[in-house]
Amino acid sequence: MNRWSATATRYAAAVGMLLAAAGCSSSAAPPATATVVLVGDSLGVQAAPYLEPLVAPRPFVAQVFGGSAPCDWLGKDLQISSGSEVVITFDGNSSSRCMGDGAGGFLQGQAIVDKYRSDLTTLISQARNAGAHVLLVGQPVHAASVPGNDVVLLLDALYKSMASSGGVAYVDAGKAVENDDGTFAKSLPCLPGEAQCDPSGFNVVRNDDGLHFCPGSPPPGPCAAYSSGAFRFAKAIADAINAP
Repeated sequence: MNRWSATATRYAAAVGMLLAAAGCSSSAAPPATATVVLVGDSLGVQAAPYLEPLVAPRPFVAQVFGGSAPCDWLGKDLQISSGSEVVITFDGNSSSRCMGDGAGGFLQGQAIVDKYRSDLTTLISQARNAGAHVLLVGQPVHAASVPGNDVVLLLDALYKSMASSGGVAYVDAGKAVENDDGTFAKSLPCLPGEAQCDPSGFNVVRNDDGLHFCPGSPPPGPCAAYSSGAFRFAKAIADAINAP
């Protein structure tokens, strides 16, 4: 059993109820044999338990690890096959050995984007050569107190540009947890029929650290409690996958 299976089981029924209440349907989804492969970092870790039931009955594989960058996944068997939907979501981490700057530190700023471009090109080629489709995921902005928004914006522009090639698409899932003007939101109005809703009518969508989704200030792993932010992020991805 993978590490988020218990969380996925706990919320699968709640997600199903939300979809029913919202009138959502997966009737236009690809065949159930088309595996969805999620590749990403800690935001992917937190979104995975929600994405899995949203793309059911298709098999779901989560290749996610907190703090990872695209280069951490090069040369690995990601269980991609013909017909797979490969979802790639990275927020701009630069702390892995493969993100070293050659001088004892790690790549920063534009150098992160350049490295991601090179490594994502390799990952995308690997997926496309296997007969898979690729979905690049736009990231949510950080709180103003958290560094890295310059990289987030540059990466989103990169993802959009890379999605101009055949078999590669882009979804701005980060927008689902932001204010309407694209600024950081700590909480947002509850969605119609959402599995849980605070009496205030607003749900917390971002962690106290200004980056992750889990409400409160838990470690950046799978959320122990319901996470409206992780659900919204996952739903935006699932809607793009399920679109006709």
